[in-house]
Amino acid sequence: MILTVKPLQGKECSVQVTEDEKVSTVKELVSERLNIPANQQRLLYKGKALADEHRLSDYSIGPEAKLNLVIRPVGDRTGASGTAASGSSSSGSHGGVWHMVFTILARHFSPADAAKVHEQLIKDYERSLRQLSLDDIERLAGRLLHPDGESMDTSYMD
Repeated sequence: MILTVKPLQGKECSVQVTEDEKVSTVKELVSERLNIPANQQRLLYKGKALADEHRLSDYSIGPEAKLNLVIRPVGDRTGASGTAASGSSSSGSHGGVWHMVFTILARHFSPADAAKVHEQLIKDYERSLRQLSLDDIERLAGRLLHPDGESMDTSYMD
């Protein structure tokens, strides 16, 4: 089947794949065609981020589907799963928060147990983020930017 991959800014490309291909394979094909490293790519289908280890069929992606491509900045070390390249915690502004969480856990659990709980919290948090659609993010941003709901049409919200 043929998929179309469209960067937010730039020229789209088409790739020939099967439904059993992994998302990571699609990223490699896109890398060859658009010269964008696979580790800087984030593929979206119907507003949902695609995880490298899943197959296209897991997302019900069929022939003639169109995937959106978001390109991560070079300094962003997060991989497709959202974890940092070191594998121990998320990079960027969340690193401090995760360090604080680990410090608190270490006060209440053994070091090994604290590390396991910490890792599970990060995985659960990142899984929740991956499940957000662009509409969910837009609604959340609207609520955060306009907490009182003043001068904002909220009729479309829950």
